[in-house]
Amino acid sequence: MERVKIVFIEDALVCGGAEQALYDLALLLDPEKFDVTVLAQKPGKDWDQKFRDAGIHLIYDYSCRPATVNPIKKLGNISKKLRTQACYRAGGEDLMSVICPGADILVSYSMWDYPRCGFARGAKSVKYIHGNVQTNPVFRELILRDRELLPRYDRIVCVSQASKQAFTEVTGRTEGVEAHYNPINSGSVRHLAAQSVALPTDAPLVCGVGRLSYEKGFERLIVQHKRLVEEGLRHYLVLVGDGPDRDYIRRTVQAMDAQDTVILAGYQANPYPYIAASRFLVCPSFTEGLPVVGMEAICLGVPVVAAVPTIAELFGEEQCGLITPNTNESLRDGMRQMLTDEELYRRCRAGAEKRSRFFTGRRMAKEVEEMFLQLMQE
Repeated sequence: MERVKIVFIEDALVCGGAEQALYDLALLLDPEKFDVTVLAQKPGKDWDQKFRDAGIHLIYDYSCRPATVNPIKKLGNISKKLRTQACYRAGGEDLMSVICPGADILVSYSMWDYPRCGFARGAKSVKYIHGNVQTNPVFRELILRDRELLPRYDRIVCVSQASKQAFTEVTGRTEGVEAHYNPINSGSVRHLAAQSVALPTDAPLVCGVGRLSYEKGFERLIVQHKRLVEEGLRHYLVLVGDGPDRDYIRRTVQAMDAQDTVILAGYQANPYPYIAASRFLVCPSFTEGLPVVGMEAICLGVPVVAAVPTIAELFGEEQCGLITPNTNESLRDGMRQMLTDEELYRRCRAGAEKRSRFFTGRRMAKEVEEMFLQLMQE
């Protein structure tokens, strides 16, 4: 059987949960059935190389591809660059026919600036919804802006049941809308978590992982951590990640006089040893579709304290941690409980370890594979 050619269209490969999910999905899809390409509309930095090092075929559009010395290719690229620019002026229509001709399925994985890029003659179209369009005003504004394009997609994939419900309620669209969890490469997560990192061991460690941006709530996590320390609950908070608010986060640590107990680890290609070494993971986000890092923590048997209700889907029938109301005080109360109530902590740890068996990469990827294969038969 000829392999299905899938092109995932991404804005830029930056440090984030959606990008990690794309990385895992690209590696987990059966290479005997699928020919996977990732198109990044903007060049990135470390994560571009991360994809390449893993053998994932990564390309850019012709407006930002590096120059070539081959005169024939150079002329061809100039022509395609002009055609690319014309497509962008038309909102992205027919862009993929220039860049990736012959694709079977185009997946608009994270693509807001030029939503018409996700369609091409002869190709099926899939759109991923990573966030909750009811609680995330940016997502809601963008999806409503592009509402007239939604009927053109053959499938719309929401990454949780909660995000699916929010999407259908906001847009009124139900046809072709499905929910599929982002698969995680569970074997790789467990293997990488065994690597050693230098962390303090004289007090419990609490971990937060993610993009340093407002909606992720790391500023309030620092504040609540400091207040718990002032209550006498000695512990460390390690934040792993980078993003547009990194300088602001650093200033917040200084303003709270928390330099002795907050560890800013920055971007880490391998964040899993930090999670594995922690008593629990905190997801302080104001809004989430379904946090990939929550799946990764449970995969490692680490409990989770979260301020977003969607995390309940990850827990299943097990108590893998605490889900608090999305307020600062409630988040602090949940952290306090997980730091002080040993019986609760043991129960959550056992629940996370039991639930970890659910997060098997190949099983989760197979569900997405079946969706793609079914789409090709329609």
